[in-house]
Amino acid sequence: MGFIFKPWKNLSLFKRIMVGFVLGIIAGFIFGEKASMFNFLGTILTNLLMMVVAPLVLCLLVCAAGDMGDAKRLGRIGIKSVAIFLSSTALAIVLGLVISNLINIGSGISINVDIAKVEQKETVSMLDTLINIIPKNIFKSLAEGDLLQIIFFALIFGFSLSRLGDTGKKLLDIFEAGQKSMEKLTDIVLQFTPYGVFGLMANVIGTNGADILIPYLKSIAALYLSSLIYLIFVQGILMVGIIGKVNPIKFFKTMKEPMAFVFATCSSVATIPLNLESVKKLGVDDETANFVIPFGAVVNMNGTAIYQAVAVVFTAQVFGIDLSFTEQAMVMLTATLASIGTAGIPGSGLVMLTIVLSSVNLPMEAIGLLAGIDRILNMGRVVPNIVGDAATSIIVARTEKTLNN
Repeated sequence: MGFIFKPWKNLSLFKRIMVGFVLGIIAGFIFGEKASMFNFLGTILTNLLMMVVAPLVLCLLVCAAGDMGDAKRLGRIGIKSVAIFLSSTALAIVLGLVISNLINIGSGISINVDIAKVEQKETVSMLDTLINIIPKNIFKSLAEGDLLQIIFFALIFGFSLSRLGDTGKKLLDIFEAGQKSMEKLTDIVLQFTPYGVFGLMANVIGTNGADILIPYLKSIAALYLSSLIYLIFVQGILMVGIIGKVNPIKFFKTMKEPMAFVFATCSSVATIPLNLESVKKLGVDDETANFVIPFGAVVNMNGTAIYQAVAVVFTAQVFGIDLSFTEQAMVMLTATLASIGTAGIPGSGLVMLTIVLSSVNLPMEAIGLLAGIDRILNMGRVVPNIVGDAATSIIVARTEKTLNN
């Protein structure tokens, strides 16, 4: 074990990620499709992190609810978080629509291609989602990593313990020890990061190559440009700088590790431990961070909302369908609500896109057209997702007067 991790001992996590990232890209170009043989390294990394996430979130939120002991305050934090999630998601969709229309992303794409057959997933109503938040069996929820159900149980259980006085305090101490233990385990797991990132990037570059990207360069450019503008001006300057009153440069420097990690792994959930550590460095109190970051990882989808807008404009232009202003406004409304309504559903991005396309009667075949470059698009859209969670935690902590900076 020591031999495996020794080369990275004196490097920061960000530098380790970058080394794995660059070496993975090089290996992808050298080995081509054979680079998929390295993908097992990425699978090991994501599995290790997913192993940690469920018990970590359980311990974090039980402790947060137990220490807070104030249902009204937790309710305020929850309402504020959802309000920020919805409004920031709406802004993301508008930006995605504007950039995609300006670039004219669907031009030059022929629809005379072999469109992949895409499994259509059944859409789920918001009411069903709310009902499904309540776990029938918390051990099953932990085993399956169903974070919304874990969050629901942990909050209620933590409040229950806070009402038991000394008896509850004994059990809360055990969960606090569990939290510290899971954080230490996370530090150990992250030592494998450069190898996992190497495997993931080698597979992405080797599998896709340049040929598949050329016809979709405008779509990729629209998503990455929209995400970059959104990161800098909406999340950095508006949310963090103006509303949160935190220096945006300091914010992005602190967030560089979770941003680099989520870009390589495409997993907002797996990035929860790194995101928590970063926002606490920025002065967000434990109770706010421990609630907003796990909750946002499964509910807040700023970057995914940008992707929905790009996909809608791409579909309309490729199939020669003119979308009116009213129809584009419908896209904004539907995607905003769908970001909450599909929370916690496996493959929620696909379900979300299906809902949005059907709301303006666009062909579902577009999902197949975009499937080939989905990993490339996913890498760009997950970064605003986790940065949005961090920015929201800062705003909530500022309004609760618990931000220490």
